[in-house]
Amino acid sequence: MTLPPGPLRVIVMGVSGSGKTTLGRAVGAALHAPFLDGDDYHTPQARARMHAGHPLNDADRAPWLARLRAELDARDRVILACSALKRPYRDALRAPGTRFLHLHVPENLLRERLGHRHGHYAGPDLLPSQLSTLQPPQPDETDIHILHVTATTTQADLLTQALTELKVT
Repeated sequence: MTLPPGPLRVIVMGVSGSGKTTLGRAVGAALHAPFLDGDDYHTPQARARMHAGHPLNDADRAPWLARLRAELDARDRVILACSALKRPYRDALRAPGTRFLHLHVPENLLRERLGHRHGHYAGPDLLPSQLSTLQPPQPDETDIHILHVTATTTQADLLTQALTELKVT
């Protein structure tokens, strides 16, 4: 597999239930790069808040984003699953060589996925706030590649799309 020269920091982004962790792990395995799950970097207080159905605000997310950016800065090649819902969040994470894979999933499919997910602190009650917070990528955010996910998209299809967008051969 041939990687582009220089650092490669891939952030798999999207709302809860979009499949960030699953795709992030697959991309990490394909690129022989460490995978980090942004969920692991939330404080216990933030997790409890989300578990109770309360969305995080910008102030809640600021230290989390700082921890994630430090993790990105510490590695030349890394895959990170992170919602990155707002442009300022993405800007805070943009270390050199950063590329985003935005998982765009229809709301009905997200609801179905979240309804079947058990044991995760971010449940279906948070989906409306995630969708309303999401700021779609802007035309000048040329480091973001949108991957459209449907009910028939397989994990293999999604991985192929991701590697194609990242120009990995």
